[in-house]
Amino acid sequence: MSLETFSTHAQTTDFYDLLTEPWIPVSTLPTNTEPAGSRMVGFQELFRDAHRIGALAVALPPAASGLLRVLYAITARITGLHEGDAAEWLDRRYDLLQAEQGFEPGAVEAYFTQYADRFRLHDPERPWLQDPLLRSQCPSGSGINKLVMARPAGNNQVWFGHFTDDEQVPIPSADAALHLLAQLYYGPSGQCTPRTVQGQRFGNSFAGPLRKTLSYHPVGNSLYETLLLGLPRPGSRSLGSGAAGAGSMPDVCPWERDVPPDPLDAPAPAAGVLSELTEQYRHAVLLDAGPDGRSVVDAWITWALRVNRPPSHEDAYLLWDEGKDGVKRPREADADRALWRDLDALVSESRDETSHRPRVLSDLNGQLPPAVGDALRVQSLGFDQDGQTRDRTYFTGSTPPLFALLKQSHDEADNALRLDLRQGRDAAEKAANRLEYALQSAWRAFTTPFESDRLGGTAKERRKRGGPWPAAALAAYWPAAEEQFWQSLGAQDFADSRQVFGRLALREFDAVTLHIAATPRGAKARESTRGLVRSLLRATDRP
Repeated sequence: MSLETFSTHAQTTDFYDLLTEPWIPVSTLPTNTEPAGSRMVGFQELFRDAHRIGALAVALPPAASGLLRVLYAITARITGLHEGDAAEWLDRRYDLLQAEQGFEPGAVEAYFTQYADRFRLHDPERPWLQDPLLRSQCPSGSGINKLVMARPAGNNQVWFGHFTDDEQVPIPSADAALHLLAQLYYGPSGQCTPRTVQGQRFGNSFAGPLRKTLSYHPVGNSLYETLLLGLPRPGSRSLGSGAAGAGSMPDVCPWERDVPPDPLDAPAPAAGVLSELTEQYRHAVLLDAGPDGRSVVDAWITWALRVNRPPSHEDAYLLWDEGKDGVKRPREADADRALWRDLDALVSESRDETSHRPRVLSDLNGQLPPAVGDALRVQSLGFDQDGQTRDRTYFTGSTPPLFALLKQSHDEADNALRLDLRQGRDAAEKAANRLEYALQSAWRAFTTPFESDRLGGTAKERRKRGGPWPAAALAAYWPAAEEQFWQSLGAQDFADSRQVFGRLALREFDAVTLHIAATPRGAKARESTRGLVRSLLRATDRP
């Protein structure tokens, strides 16, 4: 670290208090005097006005996912919903969801007063969710481009702007706080800025706890309802073998600890809801503030622990798939897969005994006020990444307020609807697969003169020779299929789903191949493969 960098930080007098600084973008609900709008708020204003706020408006899904977990933990502290037995907990949440005035102002003020000095982004001794020792333990900064995931760093690809490591462009402190959360929850594994602790020097780190995952969150009429609905129920955690020592550590958030953990110590399992939500990070980060504290000019990003955290629980907001080996793994984020295609897994306890819905959605099966349950939606926040350093894209999705139709019960009509829902999704995916295969075959028949070349090779090789038609058709098919799916769900009618989605697939097949129909070779290729899709119209949904 250069003397210039050190002096810049030393002159910083504004520690950027996240309690009062406007750094969280939110959308506001309409009132009798003002229409809906948007504004920036700090932690205090967010919790004081949560019942007047519609939702978070964070444009960076991985930051929104991390921020929600932090807000859930603070909500639990303010309301006391981080503890209690199941029956009592459900009753208390029900009463809170009916409260029109939102969070109790005295409880909000008391919590933030107790930890008033722990929410400063650039505090020299306890910067929020950061490790101030990195300034002396790392030989140099990692660069601001490393902090901002949408910027290229090193040899990585360009996303939204052309930035280079030779010219580091600072970012506002408000944005840096959001990127800090994204790094702690979705940061890469592998090589990182070296860090030396007690004479031991390492330059590699574990991946963030949510890396390459898809996170699901219940959404209410207001942010107040959303935060209460998103709280995991105490005692409902699925603990693994590493949980044996969970009781040896208090259940607190990182900023509540008087002494931060030693990075060379073996980490303890999550002790409860609070540590489960906020203390699963594997990276250590420190932001380097500009002279006025209103911007960040550099960042240190390195390892936070040498022994990975024990698999003591399943994250409450992830969908878990059980492999043939019996091990549950979180479903990975896939930007090409829309939220509705996982809806049957979200509303059922399991799918084919291999998929397990997010635990937070199971906690909604208890009592909810009718106005809350009827408006309940589910939002997905995903980051399509590999397990190491490659970031593809992030995305978000949301269901309409129809989730209450699929409540868990023993009612025969509810069970029938869930079964129809699964059959509808299966029919849509089957039609897509048939459309893709038919267009691959049509393209090869139209462009490849010899039959042996047309049919040879593996399925993957044939797909590569399938041409541009499948991608073009599927780009139009999937939005149309999603619209049809929600219409069917709203009408609670998935009858003849194979024919319905088959007609959509056939429409896109005809549209993509229409331009070759006028030539003899094209007409032959088209008609010889069209029947692969048209056969769906003759299929029956039930035996």
